[in-house]
Amino acid sequence: MSNHTLSTKVPDELRKHVDTIAAIEQRKPSSVVRLAIEAYVQSYFALHPQFKADIVEAREAIQRGDVEDYRF
Repeated sequence: MSNHTLSTKVPDELRKHVDTIAAIEQRKPSSVVRLAIEAYVQSYFALHPQFKADIVEAREAIQRGDVEDYRF
């Protein structure tokens, strides 16, 4: 499996947390970020299929402006 570089910008506080975790676990910050992405992707695809479909449907409705006002 080949590796690819993925660049992103993060807020200072998030970077500090990543650096702290890396220091505690004696890892490189990039390894901490890779593990976090892997965990997110794994949990995303582990969601119940209908739940994912509901999320997609809701996002499409929001993009169309088809939203309900829940103010009382």
